[in-house]
Amino acid sequence: MLKIGDSVSIKIQTGVYGQFRNLNNKVWYALGEFVDNAVQSFENNKHTLTQIHGANYSLEVRITINKDDDFITIKDNAAGIGLDNYYRAFEPAHIPIDNTGLHEHGMGMKTAAIWLSNVWTVKTKAIGEDEERFVEFDLQKVINEKKEVLNLIKTPKNKEEHYTELTLTKLSNNSPSNHQFDKIKRHLASIYRNFIRSGDLKLYINGELLTYVDPEILMAPYFKDLDGKDILWKKEIDFSFSKYSAKGFIGVLKTMSTNKLNGISLFRRGRVIVGSHDEKYRPKELCGQIGSPRYKRIFGELELNGFGVSFNKGSFVEVEDLEALMNALKIEISNKDFDLYNQAEKYVKPKAKEHNIDVAKKLVKAFKVANRNKSIDDKTSALDVPPPEDEAIQKKKLQNVETIDSYVDKFTLKGKDYEFKQEFITDQEISSLYFLEMEKNSDNKIKVVYKINLAHVFFSQFEQFKKDSDYQPIVTIIKTLVLSELIAPEEGTTNGSNIRLNFNKFLTNI
Repeated sequence: MLKIGDSVSIKIQTGVYGQFRNLNNKVWYALGEFVDNAVQSFENNKHTLTQIHGANYSLEVRITINKDDDFITIKDNAAGIGLDNYYRAFEPAHIPIDNTGLHEHGMGMKTAAIWLSNVWTVKTKAIGEDEERFVEFDLQKVINEKKEVLNLIKTPKNKEEHYTELTLTKLSNNSPSNHQFDKIKRHLASIYRNFIRSGDLKLYINGELLTYVDPEILMAPYFKDLDGKDILWKKEIDFSFSKYSAKGFIGVLKTMSTNKLNGISLFRRGRVIVGSHDEKYRPKELCGQIGSPRYKRIFGELELNGFGVSFNKGSFVEVEDLEALMNALKIEISNKDFDLYNQAEKYVKPKAKEHNIDVAKKLVKAFKVANRNKSIDDKTSALDVPPPEDEAIQKKKLQNVETIDSYVDKFTLKGKDYEFKQEFITDQEISSLYFLEMEKNSDNKIKVVYKINLAHVFFSQFEQFKKDSDYQPIVTIIKTLVLSELIAPEEGTTNGSNIRLNFNKFLTNI
Protein backbone atom coordinates (compact mmCIF):
# COMPACT_ATOMS: atom_id res chain seq x y z
CA MET A 1 0.00 0.00 0.00
CA LEU A 2 1.29 3.46 -0.97
CA LYS A 3 2.26 5.75 1.92
CA ILE A 4 2.96 9.50 1.57
CA GLY A 5 3.99 11.93 4.25
CA ASP A 6 7.48 10.96 5.28
CA SER A 7 10.39 13.17 4.19
CA VAL A 8 14.20 13.35 3.94
CA SER A 9 16.39 16.33 4.80
CA ILE A 10 18.47 18.14 2.18
CA LYS A 11 19.32 20.99 4.54
CA ILE A 12 21.89 23.43 3.21
CA GLN A 13 21.78 27.00 1.91
CA THR A 14 19.77 26.14 -1.19
CA GLY A 15 21.70 28.55 -3.43
CA VAL A 16 24.71 26.28 -2.99
CA TYR A 17 22.97 23.58 -5.05
CA GLY A 18 23.04 25.82 -8.11
CA GLN A 19 26.81 26.15 -7.77
CA PHE A 20 27.25 22.37 -8.10
CA ARG A 21 26.56 22.87 -11.82
CA ASN A 22 29.75 24.90 -12.18
CA LEU A 23 32.11 22.40 -10.57
CA ASN A 24 35.10 21.30 -12.64
CA ASN A 25 34.17 17.76 -13.60
CA LYS A 26 34.06 15.26 -16.47
CA VAL A 27 31.18 13.09 -17.62
CA TRP A 28 32.89 9.79 -16.78
CA TYR A 29 33.73 10.98 -13.26
CA ALA A 30 30.12 12.09 -12.72
CA LEU A 31 28.69 8.78 -13.95
CA GLY A 32 31.37 7.00 -11.95
CA GLU A 33 29.89 8.36 -8.72
CA PHE A 34 26.77 6.26 -9.28
CA VAL A 35 28.88 3.21 -10.14
CA ASP A 36 30.94 3.78 -6.97
CA ASN A 37 27.81 3.68 -4.82
CA ALA A 38 26.65 0.45 -6.45
CA VAL A 39 30.07 -1.19 -6.11
CA GLN A 40 30.35 -0.18 -2.45
CA SER A 41 26.84 -1.48 -1.73
CA PHE A 42 27.85 -4.77 -3.33
CA GLU A 43 31.13 -4.94 -1.38
CA ASN A 44 29.40 -4.23 1.95
CA ASN A 45 26.73 -6.88 1.37
CA LYS A 46 28.56 -9.46 -0.74
CA HIS A 47 28.03 -12.31 1.73
CA THR A 48 24.28 -11.73 1.98
CA LEU A 49 23.88 -11.32 -1.80
CA THR A 50 25.74 -14.54 -2.60
CA GLN A 51 23.76 -16.40 0.06
CA ILE A 52 20.53 -15.41 -1.69
CA HIS A 53 21.65 -15.78 -5.31
CA GLY A 54 24.52 -18.25 -5.11
CA ALA A 55 28.22 -17.96 -5.87
CA ASN A 56 27.58 -16.96 -9.50
CA TYR A 57 25.89 -13.70 -8.53
CA SER A 58 27.58 -10.59 -9.93
CA LEU A 59 26.82 -6.92 -9.63
CA GLU A 60 25.18 -5.36 -12.69
CA VAL A 61 25.13 -1.63 -13.33
CA ARG A 62 23.24 -0.48 -16.42
CA ILE A 63 23.61 3.12 -17.60
CA THR A 64 21.28 4.33 -20.34
CA ILE A 65 21.91 7.70 -21.98
CA ASN A 66 19.12 8.94 -24.24
CA LYS A 67 19.79 12.42 -25.58
CA ASP A 68 16.77 12.39 -27.90
CA ASP A 69 14.34 11.84 -25.04
CA ASP A 70 16.47 13.85 -22.61
CA PHE A 71 17.16 11.36 -19.83
CA ILE A 72 19.85 9.21 -18.20
CA THR A 73 19.09 6.18 -16.03
CA ILE A 74 21.44 4.23 -13.78
CA LYS A 75 20.12 0.90 -12.53
CA ASP A 76 21.89 -1.63 -10.34
CA ASN A 77 21.13 -4.90 -8.58
CA ALA A 78 23.26 -4.10 -5.52
CA ALA A 79 21.90 -4.19 -1.98
CA GLY A 80 20.06 -0.86 -2.18
CA ILE A 81 20.34 2.14 0.15
CA GLY A 82 19.47 0.84 3.61
CA LEU A 83 17.60 2.80 6.26
CA ASP A 84 20.80 3.28 8.28
CA ASN A 85 22.29 5.33 5.43
CA TYR A 86 19.21 6.56 3.59
CA TYR A 87 18.48 9.86 5.32
CA ARG A 88 22.08 10.99 5.43
CA ALA A 89 22.50 10.02 1.74
CA PHE A 90 20.57 13.12 0.67
CA GLU A 91 22.29 15.61 2.98
CA PRO A 92 25.29 17.21 1.26
CA ALA A 93 28.65 16.45 2.88
CA HIS A 94 27.05 14.12 5.42
CA ILE A 95 29.80 11.51 5.65
CA PRO A 96 28.58 7.88 5.48
CA ILE A 97 28.86 5.69 8.58
CA ASP A 98 31.67 3.77 6.86
CA ASN A 99 33.76 6.21 4.82
CA THR A 100 36.62 3.81 4.05
CA GLY A 101 35.07 2.75 0.74
CA LEU A 102 34.33 4.46 -2.55
CA HIS A 103 31.62 6.83 -1.30
CA GLU A 104 33.76 8.56 1.30
CA HIS A 105 32.86 12.26 0.95
CA GLY A 106 29.08 12.04 1.11
CA MET A 107 28.85 14.30 -1.95
CA GLY A 108 28.99 12.01 -4.97
CA MET A 109 25.38 11.21 -5.82
CA LYS A 110 24.09 14.73 -5.15
CA THR A 111 26.78 16.69 -6.97
CA ALA A 112 26.89 14.30 -9.94
CA ALA A 113 23.12 14.30 -10.38
CA ILE A 114 22.85 18.10 -10.19
CA TRP A 115 25.91 18.53 -12.45
CA LEU A 116 24.19 16.40 -15.11
CA SER A 117 20.51 17.33 -14.75
CA ASN A 118 17.87 19.67 -13.36
CA VAL A 119 15.51 16.94 -12.10
CA TRP A 120 16.53 13.58 -10.68
CA THR A 121 14.81 10.79 -8.82
CA VAL A 122 16.03 7.90 -6.71
CA LYS A 123 14.09 4.69 -6.32
CA THR A 124 15.71 2.10 -4.07
CA LYS A 125 14.87 -1.10 -2.24
CA ALA A 126 17.34 -2.30 0.40
CA ILE A 127 17.90 -6.00 0.92
CA GLY A 128 16.23 -7.28 4.09
CA GLU A 129 13.83 -4.32 4.32
CA ASP A 130 10.16 -4.39 3.41
CA GLU A 131 9.67 -1.12 1.51
CA GLU A 132 10.82 0.73 -1.60
CA ARG A 133 11.65 4.42 -1.15
CA PHE A 134 11.23 7.05 -3.86
CA VAL A 135 12.30 10.70 -3.79
CA GLU A 136 12.45 13.46 -6.42
CA PHE A 137 14.85 16.42 -6.50
CA ASP A 138 13.88 19.37 -8.74
CA LEU A 139 16.72 21.89 -8.71
CA GLN A 140 14.65 24.94 -9.63
CA LYS A 141 11.95 24.13 -7.06
CA VAL A 142 14.55 23.58 -4.36
CA ILE A 143 16.19 26.94 -5.11
CA ASN A 144 12.99 28.94 -5.68
CA GLU A 145 11.11 27.50 -2.71
CA LYS A 146 14.22 27.20 -0.51
CA LYS A 147 13.33 23.60 0.21
CA GLU A 148 15.10 21.86 3.06
CA VAL A 149 13.19 18.56 2.86
CA LEU A 150 11.96 16.33 0.04
CA ASN A 151 8.78 14.27 0.15
CA LEU A 152 9.42 10.56 0.46
CA ILE A 153 7.12 7.95 -1.10
CA LYS A 154 7.23 4.43 0.34
CA THR A 155 5.87 1.29 -1.30
CA PRO A 156 5.72 -2.18 0.34
CA LYS A 157 8.08 -4.73 -1.27
CA ASN A 158 9.39 -8.24 -0.68
CA LYS A 159 12.34 -8.30 1.74
CA GLU A 160 14.57 -10.21 -0.68
CA GLU A 161 14.27 -7.61 -3.46
CA HIS A 162 17.18 -5.19 -3.83
CA TYR A 163 18.01 -2.47 -6.36
CA THR A 164 18.60 1.23 -6.91
CA GLU A 165 17.44 3.22 -9.93
CA LEU A 166 18.31 6.85 -10.60
CA THR A 167 16.60 8.80 -13.37
CA LEU A 168 18.03 12.12 -14.50
CA THR A 169 15.85 14.37 -16.67
CA LYS A 170 15.97 17.91 -18.05
CA LEU A 171 19.65 17.29 -18.69
CA SER A 172 22.15 20.11 -18.27
CA ASN A 173 24.78 21.32 -20.73
CA ASN A 174 27.25 19.09 -18.86
CA SER A 175 25.43 15.93 -19.94
CA PRO A 176 27.19 13.78 -22.55
CA SER A 177 26.82 14.50 -26.24
CA ASN A 178 26.43 11.65 -28.73
CA HIS A 179 30.04 11.91 -29.92
CA GLN A 180 31.30 11.33 -26.35
CA PHE A 181 29.73 7.89 -25.94
CA ASP A 182 32.76 5.91 -27.09
CA LYS A 183 35.10 7.88 -24.83
CA ILE A 184 32.75 7.42 -21.86
CA LYS A 185 32.74 3.66 -22.40
CA ARG A 186 36.53 3.46 -22.59
CA HIS A 187 37.05 5.62 -19.50
CA LEU A 188 34.55 3.74 -17.35
CA ALA A 189 35.94 0.37 -18.46
CA SER A 190 39.40 1.62 -17.55
CA ILE A 191 38.36 3.11 -14.19
CA TYR A 192 36.59 -0.07 -13.02
CA ARG A 193 38.94 -2.57 -14.69
CA ASN A 194 39.75 -4.35 -11.41
CA PHE A 195 36.08 -5.10 -10.69
CA ILE A 196 35.46 -6.07 -14.33
CA ARG A 197 38.51 -8.39 -14.39
CA SER A 198 37.42 -10.19 -11.23
CA GLY A 199 33.94 -10.79 -12.60
CA ASP A 200 32.35 -8.93 -9.68
CA LEU A 201 31.02 -6.15 -11.93
CA LYS A 202 29.14 -6.19 -15.20
CA LEU A 203 28.93 -2.60 -16.41
CA TYR A 204 26.67 -1.73 -19.34
CA ILE A 205 26.35 1.50 -21.34
CA ASN A 206 23.23 1.59 -23.53
CA GLY A 207 23.06 -2.19 -23.39
CA GLU A 208 26.73 -2.80 -24.29
CA LEU A 209 28.76 -4.81 -21.78
CA LEU A 210 32.06 -3.03 -21.16
CA THR A 211 35.31 -5.00 -21.24
CA TYR A 212 38.91 -4.12 -20.51
CA VAL A 213 41.79 -5.54 -22.56
CA ASP A 214 45.20 -5.55 -20.87
CA PRO A 215 48.12 -4.22 -22.97
CA GLU A 216 50.77 -6.72 -24.03
CA ILE A 217 54.05 -6.63 -22.13
CA LEU A 218 57.39 -6.76 -23.94
CA MET A 219 58.98 -10.21 -23.94
CA ALA A 220 62.49 -9.71 -25.29
CA PRO A 221 66.22 -9.91 -24.45
CA TYR A 222 68.02 -7.11 -22.59
CA PHE A 223 68.99 -4.34 -25.01
CA LYS A 224 72.70 -4.91 -24.28
CA ASP A 225 72.44 -8.62 -25.05
CA LEU A 226 70.07 -9.13 -27.99
CA ASP A 227 71.21 -12.73 -28.35
CA GLY A 228 70.33 -13.47 -24.74
CA LYS A 229 67.19 -15.08 -23.34
CA ASP A 230 63.78 -13.45 -23.53
CA ILE A 231 62.69 -11.58 -20.39
CA LEU A 232 59.19 -10.46 -19.40
CA TRP A 233 59.69 -6.74 -18.76
CA LYS A 234 57.37 -6.33 -15.82
CA LYS A 235 58.51 -5.15 -12.40
CA GLU A 236 56.33 -5.91 -9.37
CA ILE A 237 56.14 -2.90 -7.05
CA ASP A 238 55.60 -3.04 -3.28
CA PHE A 239 57.07 0.18 -1.99
CA SER A 240 56.61 2.42 1.07
CA PHE A 241 57.54 6.08 1.31
CA SER A 242 56.85 8.00 4.53
CA LYS A 243 53.12 7.47 5.24
CA TYR A 244 52.48 6.49 1.61
CA SER A 245 52.74 3.20 -0.22
CA ALA A 246 52.43 1.91 -3.78
CA LYS A 247 51.69 -1.63 -4.86
CA GLY A 248 51.28 -2.97 -8.37
CA PHE A 249 53.59 -3.13 -11.38
CA ILE A 250 55.47 -1.09 -13.96
CA GLY A 251 56.17 -2.65 -17.32
CA VAL A 252 57.35 -2.08 -20.87
CA LEU A 253 54.79 -2.19 -23.67
CA LYS A 254 55.35 -4.72 -26.44
CA THR A 255 54.46 -2.02 -28.99
CA MET A 256 55.06 1.70 -28.52
CA SER A 257 51.98 3.83 -27.92
CA THR A 258 51.68 7.61 -28.11
CA ASN A 259 48.59 8.50 -26.08
CA LYS A 260 46.46 5.54 -24.92
CA LEU A 261 48.33 2.50 -23.63
CA ASN A 262 51.49 4.21 -22.40
CA GLY A 263 51.59 5.81 -18.97
CA ILE A 264 50.63 4.90 -15.42
CA SER A 265 47.17 4.28 -13.95
CA LEU A 266 46.95 5.21 -10.26
CA PHE A 267 44.35 3.36 -8.19
CA ARG A 268 42.87 3.93 -4.76
CA ARG A 269 40.55 1.43 -3.10
CA GLY A 270 40.47 -0.65 -6.27
CA ARG A 271 39.36 1.98 -8.79
CA VAL A 272 41.39 4.32 -11.00
CA ILE A 273 41.73 7.87 -9.70
CA VAL A 274 44.27 9.16 -12.24
CA GLY A 275 45.14 7.52 -15.55
CA SER A 276 42.01 6.15 -17.17
CA HIS A 277 41.94 5.43 -20.92
CA ASP A 278 43.91 8.16 -22.76
CA GLU A 279 44.51 10.37 -19.72
CA LYS A 280 47.34 8.35 -18.21
CA TYR A 281 49.72 9.73 -15.61
CA ARG A 282 53.12 10.22 -17.27
CA PRO A 283 55.57 11.76 -14.80
CA LYS A 284 58.89 12.73 -16.37
CA GLU A 285 60.73 10.92 -13.56
CA LEU A 286 59.40 7.55 -14.77
CA CYS A 287 58.37 8.12 -18.38
CA GLY A 288 61.09 10.47 -19.61
CA GLN A 289 60.76 13.22 -22.18
CA ILE A 290 57.57 13.51 -24.23
CA GLY A 291 58.01 11.60 -27.49
CA SER A 292 60.97 9.51 -26.28
CA PRO A 293 60.91 5.70 -26.59
CA ARG A 294 60.64 5.45 -22.80
CA TYR A 295 57.62 7.79 -22.84
CA LYS A 296 55.92 5.57 -25.42
CA ARG A 297 56.75 2.29 -23.67
CA ILE A 298 56.51 2.68 -19.90
CA PHE A 299 53.12 1.72 -18.47
CA GLY A 300 51.79 0.30 -15.25
CA GLU A 301 49.21 0.10 -12.50
CA LEU A 302 49.80 1.27 -8.94
CA GLU A 303 47.42 1.03 -5.98
CA LEU A 304 48.26 3.97 -3.71
CA ASN A 305 47.60 4.27 0.01
CA GLY A 306 47.85 7.30 2.25
CA PHE A 307 46.77 9.86 -0.36
CA GLY A 308 43.60 11.92 -0.25
CA VAL A 309 41.47 12.49 -3.34
CA SER A 310 39.44 15.37 -4.73
CA PHE A 311 35.66 15.51 -4.31
CA ASN A 312 35.05 13.93 -7.74
CA LYS A 313 37.84 11.33 -7.33
CA GLY A 314 39.59 12.71 -10.41
CA SER A 315 42.90 13.65 -8.79
CA PHE A 316 45.08 13.15 -5.73
CA VAL A 317 45.45 15.98 -3.24
CA GLU A 318 49.11 15.68 -2.17
CA VAL A 319 50.72 16.52 -5.53
CA GLU A 320 54.26 17.16 -4.27
CA ASP A 321 54.32 13.96 -2.23
CA LEU A 322 53.09 12.02 -5.27
CA GLU A 323 55.96 13.44 -7.34
CA ALA A 324 58.42 12.45 -4.60
CA LEU A 325 57.02 8.92 -4.64
CA MET A 326 57.54 8.74 -8.41
CA ASN A 327 61.16 9.83 -7.97
CA ALA A 328 61.67 7.03 -5.48
CA LEU A 329 60.08 4.50 -7.85
CA LYS A 330 62.50 5.52 -10.60
CA ILE A 331 65.30 4.02 -8.52
CA GLU A 332 63.26 0.82 -8.16
CA ILE A 333 62.88 0.29 -11.91
CA SER A 334 66.43 1.31 -12.90
CA ASN A 335 68.14 -1.29 -10.71
CA LYS A 336 71.02 -2.87 -12.65
CA ASP A 337 69.71 -6.36 -11.88
CA PHE A 338 66.50 -5.56 -13.78
CA ASP A 339 67.05 -2.37 -15.74
CA LEU A 340 63.50 -1.80 -16.94
CA TYR A 341 64.05 1.97 -17.14
CA ASN A 342 66.79 1.77 -19.80
CA GLN A 343 65.20 -1.21 -21.53
CA ALA A 344 62.19 0.96 -22.30
CA GLU A 345 64.43 3.68 -23.74
CA LYS A 346 67.02 1.69 -25.66
CA TYR A 347 65.54 -1.62 -26.76
CA VAL A 348 65.11 -1.86 -30.52
CA LYS A 349 63.48 -4.93 -31.99
CA PRO A 350 65.91 -6.54 -34.46
CA LYS A 351 64.50 -6.57 -37.97
CA ALA A 352 64.67 -9.77 -39.98
CA LYS A 353 67.26 -10.00 -42.75
CA GLU A 354 64.45 -10.52 -45.27
CA HIS A 355 62.89 -7.21 -44.19
CA ASN A 356 66.16 -5.33 -44.71
CA ILE A 357 66.63 -6.89 -48.15
CA ASP A 358 63.11 -5.87 -49.14
CA VAL A 359 63.67 -2.30 -47.88
CA ALA A 360 66.99 -2.00 -49.77
CA LYS A 361 65.46 -3.11 -53.08
CA LYS A 362 62.53 -0.72 -52.71
CA LEU A 363 64.84 2.18 -51.87
CA VAL A 364 67.00 1.53 -54.92
CA LYS A 365 63.89 1.41 -57.12
CA ALA A 366 62.58 4.69 -55.66
CA PHE A 367 65.92 6.50 -56.17
CA LYS A 368 66.16 5.26 -59.77
CA VAL A 369 62.75 6.74 -60.51
CA ALA A 370 63.56 10.01 -58.74
CA ASN A 371 66.89 10.44 -60.56
CA ARG A 372 65.74 9.40 -64.04
CA ASN A 373 66.76 11.80 -66.86
CA LYS A 374 68.83 14.02 -64.55
CA SER A 375 72.49 14.59 -65.40
CA ILE A 376 75.22 14.90 -62.82
CA ASP A 377 75.78 18.52 -63.88
CA ASP A 378 72.09 19.33 -63.23
CA LYS A 379 72.24 17.85 -59.76
CA THR A 380 75.52 19.41 -58.69
CA SER A 381 75.12 22.89 -60.13
CA ALA A 382 73.49 24.17 -56.96
CA LEU A 383 75.87 22.43 -54.57
CA ASP A 384 78.23 25.31 -53.75
CA VAL A 385 79.11 25.70 -50.12
CA PRO A 386 77.33 28.85 -48.86
CA PRO A 387 79.53 31.84 -48.07
CA PRO A 388 79.92 32.68 -44.37
CA GLU A 389 77.54 35.65 -44.58
CA ASP A 390 74.63 33.32 -45.50
CA GLU A 391 74.89 31.67 -42.12
CA ALA A 392 75.23 35.06 -40.43
CA ILE A 393 72.14 36.40 -42.19
CA GLN A 394 70.08 33.42 -41.12
CA LYS A 395 71.27 33.72 -37.54
CA LYS A 396 70.20 37.36 -37.57
CA LYS A 397 66.74 36.28 -38.75
CA LEU A 398 66.62 33.74 -35.93
CA GLN A 399 66.64 36.54 -33.36
CA ASN A 400 63.06 37.39 -34.34
CA VAL A 401 61.80 33.80 -34.56
CA GLU A 402 59.71 32.54 -31.65
CA THR A 403 60.61 29.22 -30.06
CA ILE A 404 57.63 26.83 -30.09
CA ASP A 405 58.93 24.63 -27.30
CA SER A 406 62.20 23.32 -25.90
CA TYR A 407 63.76 20.94 -23.43
CA VAL A 408 67.11 20.75 -21.65
CA ASP A 409 69.27 17.65 -21.28
CA LYS A 410 72.35 17.66 -18.99
CA PHE A 411 75.17 15.13 -19.37
CA THR A 412 78.94 14.58 -19.33
CA LEU A 413 80.82 13.82 -22.55
CA LYS A 414 84.54 13.05 -22.60
CA GLY A 415 84.99 14.53 -19.14
CA LYS A 416 83.16 17.80 -19.89
CA ASP A 417 79.79 18.90 -18.54
CA TYR A 418 77.24 19.89 -21.15
CA GLU A 419 73.83 21.48 -20.99
CA PHE A 420 71.95 20.63 -24.18
CA LYS A 421 68.95 22.78 -25.06
CA GLN A 422 66.92 21.63 -28.02
CA GLU A 423 64.53 24.25 -29.42
CA PHE A 424 61.88 23.84 -32.11
CA ILE A 425 61.02 26.71 -34.44
CA THR A 426 58.82 27.02 -37.51
CA ASP A 427 59.74 29.60 -40.16
CA GLN A 428 59.58 29.02 -43.93
CA GLU A 429 61.90 31.96 -44.68
CA ILE A 430 64.82 30.25 -42.96
CA SER A 431 66.44 27.76 -45.32
CA SER A 432 68.51 25.73 -42.83
CA LEU A 433 67.15 22.63 -41.11
CA TYR A 434 69.10 23.18 -37.89
CA PHE A 435 71.46 25.63 -36.18
CA LEU A 436 74.00 25.28 -33.39
CA GLU A 437 75.35 27.74 -30.83
CA MET A 438 77.79 27.11 -27.97
CA GLU A 439 78.88 29.14 -24.96
CA LYS A 440 80.65 28.51 -21.64
CA ASN A 441 78.80 29.31 -18.43
CA SER A 442 80.52 30.77 -15.38
CA ASP A 443 80.63 27.31 -13.77
CA ASN A 444 82.62 26.03 -16.78
CA LYS A 445 79.64 24.07 -18.05
CA ILE A 446 79.31 24.16 -21.84
CA LYS A 447 75.86 25.32 -22.92
CA VAL A 448 74.72 24.06 -26.29
CA VAL A 449 71.62 25.39 -28.03
CA TYR A 450 70.47 23.83 -31.29
CA LYS A 451 67.35 24.86 -33.13
CA ILE A 452 65.38 22.61 -35.47
CA ASN A 453 63.18 24.25 -38.10
CA LEU A 454 59.99 22.22 -38.51
CA ALA A 455 58.88 24.45 -41.41
CA HIS A 456 61.87 23.32 -43.51
CA VAL A 457 60.98 22.15 -47.01
CA PHE A 458 62.53 18.75 -46.21
CA PHE A 459 59.53 17.86 -44.02
CA SER A 460 57.00 18.79 -46.70
CA GLN A 461 58.77 16.74 -49.38
CA PHE A 462 57.82 13.43 -47.81
CA GLU A 463 54.32 12.29 -46.86
CA GLN A 464 55.72 10.27 -43.95
CA PHE A 465 55.96 13.35 -41.71
CA LYS A 466 52.49 13.50 -40.16
CA LYS A 467 52.67 12.50 -36.49
CA ASP A 468 55.20 13.50 -33.83
CA SER A 469 56.62 9.95 -33.92
CA ASP A 470 57.45 10.42 -37.63
CA TYR A 471 59.85 13.25 -36.74
CA GLN A 472 61.64 11.36 -33.97
CA PRO A 473 64.26 9.58 -36.17
CA ILE A 474 65.41 12.76 -37.98
CA VAL A 475 65.53 14.68 -34.67
CA THR A 476 67.74 11.91 -33.27
CA ILE A 477 70.04 12.14 -36.31
CA ILE A 478 70.34 15.93 -35.85
CA LYS A 479 71.24 15.47 -32.19
CA THR A 480 73.91 12.97 -33.27
CA LEU A 481 75.32 15.47 -35.79
CA VAL A 482 75.46 18.11 -33.06
CA LEU A 483 77.34 15.72 -30.77
CA SER A 484 79.75 14.86 -33.58
CA GLU A 485 80.48 18.53 -34.22
CA LEU A 486 81.14 19.11 -30.51
CA ILE A 487 83.83 16.46 -30.16
CA ALA A 488 85.37 16.86 -33.66
CA PRO A 489 88.05 19.40 -32.57
CA GLU A 490 89.29 17.05 -29.82
CA GLU A 491 89.81 14.34 -32.42
CA GLY A 492 91.89 16.53 -34.73
CA THR A 493 89.16 17.83 -37.04
CA THR A 494 89.21 21.52 -37.86
CA ASN A 495 86.23 23.47 -39.15
CA GLY A 496 83.83 20.73 -38.07
CA SER A 497 80.98 23.21 -38.52
CA ASN A 498 81.39 22.88 -42.30
CA ILE A 499 79.65 19.53 -42.06
CA ARG A 500 76.55 21.29 -40.69
CA LEU A 501 76.76 24.12 -43.21
CA ASN A 502 77.02 21.73 -46.14
CA PHE A 503 74.34 19.47 -44.71
CA ASN A 504 71.88 22.37 -44.57
CA LYS A 505 72.81 23.47 -48.10
CA PHE A 506 72.75 20.07 -49.77
CA LEU A 507 69.65 18.70 -48.04
CA THR A 508 67.12 20.09 -50.51
CA ASN A 509 69.28 19.61 -53.61
CA ILE A 510 70.09 15.90 -53.61
